[in-house]
Amino acid sequence: MKFNFLIDQETEEARVISELLQENSHEAFHRGGIPVRLETVSGAEGEKTSLQRTKEGFTISCGSRSALCRSISLLVRYADEKPGFSVMEAPSFDTLGIMQDCSRNAVMKPERVKQLIRISAMMGYNALMLYTEDTYEIPEAPYFGHLRGKYTQEELKELDRYAARFGVELIPCIQTLAHLGALFEWPPYRGMNDWDDILNLADDRSYELIRAMAKSVSETFRSRRVNIGMDEAYMLGRGRYLEKAGYEKSAEIMKRHLSRVMEILREYGLKPRMWSDMFFRMCTPDESYYNPECTVTEEVRRAIPEEMTLIYWDYYGTDEARYDYMMANHFRMTERLAFAGGSSCWYGLVPLNRFSLNSARAALASAKKNGMKEVYVTMWGDDGGTCSSFAALPTLACYGEADWNGKTSDEDLRSAMKAASGADFDAFMNFEELENFACRKDFGLQPKNPTRYLFWQDPLQGKFDCHVPGDSCERYTAAIFRLMEDRQKCHPKYGYLFDTFSALSDVLRDKADLGILLKEHYEAGNRAALKELQENLIPEIRKRTEAFRRVLKTQWMLENKPFGFEVQDIRFGALLMRLSEAEEMLKDYLEGKIEEIPELEVPRLPYGGTVLSGAVPEECDNTLAVNSWKRMATSGVLSF
Repeated sequence: MKFNFLIDQETEEARVISELLQENSHEAFHRGGIPVRLETVSGAEGEKTSLQRTKEGFTISCGSRSALCRSISLLVRYADEKPGFSVMEAPSFDTLGIMQDCSRNAVMKPERVKQLIRISAMMGYNALMLYTEDTYEIPEAPYFGHLRGKYTQEELKELDRYAARFGVELIPCIQTLAHLGALFEWPPYRGMNDWDDILNLADDRSYELIRAMAKSVSETFRSRRVNIGMDEAYMLGRGRYLEKAGYEKSAEIMKRHLSRVMEILREYGLKPRMWSDMFFRMCTPDESYYNPECTVTEEVRRAIPEEMTLIYWDYYGTDEARYDYMMANHFRMTERLAFAGGSSCWYGLVPLNRFSLNSARAALASAKKNGMKEVYVTMWGDDGGTCSSFAALPTLACYGEADWNGKTSDEDLRSAMKAASGADFDAFMNFEELENFACRKDFGLQPKNPTRYLFWQDPLQGKFDCHVPGDSCERYTAAIFRLMEDRQKCHPKYGYLFDTFSALSDVLRDKADLGILLKEHYEAGNRAALKELQENLIPEIRKRTEAFRRVLKTQWMLENKPFGFEVQDIRFGALLMRLSEAEEMLKDYLEGKIEEIPELEVPRLPYGGTVLSGAVPEECDNTLAVNSWKRMATSGVLSF
């Protein structure tokens, strides 16, 4: 698509417009293009955007850089409209941001962060958090993030400058209490943890490290906002702290720690945000997070620093009422509140976009109704970071549309997502069809990831064989052809995503039920069938697994720094070796070298069965949500 913006091409504004349009192969300054005029609006009206079509072309009216970027996607979206057309939008939230996980092995390359900035700016976002536990540079602490692909200060300064050009505030997102397990792998830090991944707050070195964190981010980012984490420190005070300082309630330790951290942050002029769960759990009888029975005491309210904004995070509800009572309870604690939803891209390679959209629509409706002004969508990468953040574009589009115009139907998201990213909404929604078997009764209502555990499970032990859908072969075979067709609907820059999902489906069309076939033919004494598995099927699955690993590597290296992919290699190596072992065991059995295969002698039990009988509830739909590679790969002891 060709436009002709009637502005000075040497201005920063012109360069921004050109980059945004080039993102999806459009042109900004083509002599034969559709004429576009810009009108600058000042004051409060500047945050709004207006697009009008006249006989002479388009006119964009806006004031802020963020509104201009949003206008560019509207221009592409409505380029074919006739004279007389007009649309006006205004954001509901003061801040709409993405939180990109850069701590679960996948550290997004700076050039891909820039791409995310461009796409998100066109969707209407004006903030981006890079979640970095130990993956940012602290000059005084060389082991901090060592061999983890951490961002240098110069890389972050460049990203900060780049984001600002598009009206996006780059906000540091760090950890000052827990989630620092990777750091404690290094001998200099091993004595500094309390329990597992929690800092030992009885050790003064912990506060020296936090001071170095604050100094680093204050020198690197122009934003004074900082997310300091402090979530999920469930065992605070129960390890080395207990040994050194004696028993104290976790809540008391937490309040004192927060006070000391606040003193450090004030020195550097930083305005903190933190996840709300550690405070919220103080208000519920069972110390749970999503309990509606919440009693907020004056003591809890006083414990929240005046400068602190709490972030209520909730990724799993699809009922608006749940968000309503949670927000109401949070507002009883503080008026300085933000909300963070989720993109469900942390269940493995496949993004659960349908579930994410159902969750987002309920959450965002509640956020607007309850007057929330600061909203984020999180892109976590639990247990390896294999899912591409770009594969979750439908969810990102939903947050953008909810903010700017409140229209979040599939039809609205189709045009919005295409205009901002060049990706086809339906093609990306089809990724989740890999998880949607005929047995599913809760598709889009509950997060389930059979594709992941069927891929990683051991072929001989059959840990999840009771949960293999009967239509797995047909489902994955059909997926390959659908992905080939869907690929043609999207901008070529997304082709690698379709290659990855196709290669995964190619493995699973035979591997998903491999354990069932092994067990069935072994018990039936069908030696001919076992020989076929040993000589043909298992070698073919190994070959496809190796091919999938190469394709996944291509995706990883396009999007992320190379650090962290060694974890994928370790996992692939284990799976390939176990496939070879299955082949060798069958060969030895068929040749009479061994009398039995012990793993195939063991009965198969449902993974989610009851303690005494092993039975599964009648309403079970035969699929699970399992998000730990170790649990998928083995029932043995695997220490790290």
